[in-house]
Amino acid sequence: MEVHRCRFVDYTPHTITSLVFSQPSNPEKPISSDLKLAVGRSNGDIEIWNPKYNWTHELTLFGSKGRSIEGLCWISTKEESRLFSIGGSTYITEWDLKTGKPLINYDCNAGIIWSIDVNESNDKLAVGCDDGSVVLVDISGGVGSLEYDIICQRQDARVLSIKWCKNDQVIGGCADGRIRVWSNLKETRGRILSTMRVDKSKTESTLVWSLNVLKNKNQLISGDSTGHIKIWDLKFHTLIQSFKIHDADILTIVSDVKENKFFSAGIDRKIHQFDLLTTKTNSKWVHSYNRLLHSNDIRAMAIMESKNFNILVSGGVERAIIIQNIQQFHDGKYKKLLINQQKSNIVLVPERKLVIMWQDQMIKIWKILESGKHKLISKLVLSDDENITSVDFSGNLIAVAKMTSVKFYELDVVDEENHKYMINKIRDEKFDSLISGAKKVKFIDDTRILILTTDEELYEFKIDTENSHIELIDKIELIEQNTSTDFSSNINNLILTPDHKTIIISRFNGSVESYTTKESHIITKLSSYPHLITCHNNDQLLVLTDENKIHEFNISSDELLTPWSKRNSEFLPRQFLALDDKPQGMFVDENKLWIYGTNFLSYFDLTKNIPINKLYKNINNTKKRNRDGLSVDEIDTEEISQAEISMKQSEIDKLRQTLENEEPEEKVFWITEKYRPIMKVGSFGSGELIVIERPYFALPTTPAFNLSKIRI
Repeated sequence: MEVHRCRFVDYTPHTITSLVFSQPSNPEKPISSDLKLAVGRSNGDIEIWNPKYNWTHELTLFGSKGRSIEGLCWISTKEESRLFSIGGSTYITEWDLKTGKPLINYDCNAGIIWSIDVNESNDKLAVGCDDGSVVLVDISGGVGSLEYDIICQRQDARVLSIKWCKNDQVIGGCADGRIRVWSNLKETRGRILSTMRVDKSKTESTLVWSLNVLKNKNQLISGDSTGHIKIWDLKFHTLIQSFKIHDADILTIVSDVKENKFFSAGIDRKIHQFDLLTTKTNSKWVHSYNRLLHSNDIRAMAIMESKNFNILVSGGVERAIIIQNIQQFHDGKYKKLLINQQKSNIVLVPERKLVIMWQDQMIKIWKILESGKHKLISKLVLSDDENITSVDFSGNLIAVAKMTSVKFYELDVVDEENHKYMINKIRDEKFDSLISGAKKVKFIDDTRILILTTDEELYEFKIDTENSHIELIDKIELIEQNTSTDFSSNINNLILTPDHKTIIISRFNGSVESYTTKESHIITKLSSYPHLITCHNNDQLLVLTDENKIHEFNISSDELLTPWSKRNSEFLPRQFLALDDKPQGMFVDENKLWIYGTNFLSYFDLTKNIPINKLYKNINNTKKRNRDGLSVDEIDTEEISQAEISMKQSEIDKLRQTLENEEPEEKVFWITEKYRPIMKVGSFGSGELIVIERPYFALPTTPAFNLSKIRI
């Protein structure tokens, strides 16, 4: 097979600006099944990650140009889950996770907001502004309710960091080297109670970038632009201890639940751990360890602790999410999520030899020439500020979706020999009034397209390019789901069978459904989340679950599992099941099921059976899968045995006997780590494969803090 190995696609992830878990830590309880991590990016996007089974990127809330996410707050109760963000404006945004759109933009009527925090009882937000204001906002009215409460006593310096101390006080770190305490008690409400001063720099004003409150110990930890960590007594507002460990600004501080350790990080790229030493007479903080895992500034950290899951997550200018275990902080394993394209932003067009990539407001189209070289034939920059959510291509049409609009463009050939093309917009005002935005667009053929709206409605349109007319053909009636306030019933995959006659969708809640012009039905309801789906042919569907299990289903037959799946699904190679790298995509090419992740490319031959005589031993001796505590794996030894050896012992023995005399099948399963990091793999014509890589060294970077090197 001919492999096109491409490294010209210049995708660059964005800086991580904030990190927050959806629930508070609780070391007494196991991890909650609906735990999520929100990751704020400098382009205004918020990514929702699930720590189960090697971290799944479930959702992106798309932002817009110039609206960096500078702070996030997440409140989760049994009844509701609410996510708030701030960034470069006077507004607090509450997000609707179901539609992916802002639910409400609340204007604080003060300066640009720099910091945000929620109180202990989850009914008030405090925001710090650049005009010196601290604004309290009442959110006790439920989802979508933000009401003015009070603007606290104003001072002149920007409030760069803000924290609640229980429900009684609001503490702000300011740009004049002072930490101010505002009251939230009735008699003195809104007034400044006290001011604490950090060490001043001789050359410039000191900025108090980060604060962390230890409410049980009644202590405050501050980090500033001089690199000082200071611990304060919150009863008397006096300094207890001071450390000069960091070489530059400290941008983030987090502590564990028991308040026995805390971590600090910032511009000098190192994460430092501090521990509380307690004797009979007193207790004091000591600096324990530091780790250098980031290649640039660290902007944000978050901690999650439970009975069996204790991690520290960090991110910053390097753009990677780094996950490490708190218990083995000084020398334990860590996981880095950088080029992790679980939500692909690349479209391959094999018949035209085109590679299309989109990011933010820009689309680039390359053509792979016969010589093997590539040429950028078109670059489209959209005038709207919103980030693109989805792009598709068919014939010579490009569909571009945003949360507020769907646009169509035509790629016209100007000079085929010299590969010159022109892009023309197709305008239809009636269509613009019909569709107000979309999560996904998918061409059925050269003139028909499916549009999945923000409200999870699916429409089919026909495009007449000559008359610039876009006509609604059909609204596909989706099978009703149990209504929920979160996105569990949302569609996470949408594909078409090779003959383009059947639409297959999967949902976060495990439902896999089929839709034709005549009927719709649920193919299956999986207990685990269907991570990827692809069609083997017009009648058979392959599903990869979040546990790396592969199932093949008949789309319209009464018999659910295919013969291949019955025989092989429970006997997948351990090398594949135990992958630490989350699969990013899969497709079928000439009866081979190709699956790839950032660091691996593999295939299964669907015409052959996986040999049991070798693999059964492995299954029998399967130990509990261990990810070094870096992701949530809810399966123990007994459950694996039950799940993987679901066939009766007698049946297995029969199968083993029949296979004992057979020669072992060659190339039933193949895997390589030769290509990395992979963004996209796809079929690129008969006997051709395209592998798109994005080497880490090719990513543009800003100068990092120059740490002193010790030569040995």
